[in-house]
Amino acid sequence: MMASHLVKPDTRNCKRPRETEAQMPDSPQLPSLGKSDSSFSEGSGLFYKDEALEKDLNDISKEINLMLSTYANILSERAAVDASYIDEIDGLFKEANTIENFLIQKRELLRQRFTVIANTLHR
Repeated sequence: MMASHLVKPDTRNCKRPRETEAQMPDSPQLPSLGKSDSSFSEGSGLFYKDEALEKDLNDISKEINLMLSTYANILSERAAVDASYIDEIDGLFKEANTIENFLIQKRELLRQRFTVIANTLHR
């Protein structure tokens, strides 16, 4: 318990000087008020810089949107070309399928003719 009594007075001693420093009229905070006035004048300069920055950001945003729009158009055109290629390939497959079926029919017809000729020769 004696240790707790020792801790409390130390804590109080640390807090009092800080409180008295903040209440003292000759504290070094007075020159900082002058700085806040200069920071206000600098703040008006920052306001113009913020406006310029905002304008630059808006310009950049417009350029990015234009680039994205151009890119989207290119992708759309590319997709249309790819779709036309797919349609063309589908057409080629259909044509190949038709030719294959025609050749299968021709082969079957020839087989039937050879069968008729072979049967005729065997008699």
